[in-house]
Amino acid sequence: MGTYQNAGPGLKKMFIAEVGVIICTVSVLAPALIFFAAIGMLVFMILSLVGLHAAGQDIEGCKNAFIFTIVRLLVSVLSGFLGSLGVIGLILSIAQSILALLITYYVCTSVADVMSMIGHEDVARQGTTVWRINLVCYVVGIALNVVAWIPVLNVLAGIAGVVIGIASLVAGILYMIFLYRSYRALGA
Repeated sequence: MGTYQNAGPGLKKMFIAEVGVIICTVSVLAPALIFFAAIGMLVFMILSLVGLHAAGQDIEGCKNAFIFTIVRLLVSVLSGFLGSLGVIGLILSIAQSILALLITYYVCTSVADVMSMIGHEDVARQGTTVWRINLVCYVVGIALNVVAWIPVLNVLAGIAGVVIGIASLVAGILYMIFLYRSYRALGA
């Protein structure tokens, strides 16, 4: 069994960042808070990257997730410039979703492996469950993005999008809980 002196604090930073992102996302609903929410999102994104980098020093999968996160940020910037260009925007959106899925996969599976190695099978199982729920949400979300381009079906895709949005919110909360339980199991 390895030591995880960097992973615990790193996962804790990731957890705090996830909570902060949810708070900032809700804050956007109040027009007076949009500026502060945007600044908060940037701060929490940086905190998440710092945490992921720290966890990656001890957990190889988190190192991979860190690299995919950097690539996703670059694709996101590219999408900001080219996202309104029809099919190119769709392709960039799908690329961002695939990268987000890979990030979730690497974090959940590698941290679950660590949890299993240190005897926290319940947390390890939760990581596997979180990964699978996110897999379904991302695959359905990608499919809905493609279907939204088809006349008439775009209305159904919009309705289904609300359902998958709610499912994705639940998946995000489960991911947060997994991060919380993981960093606690590592004594951070």
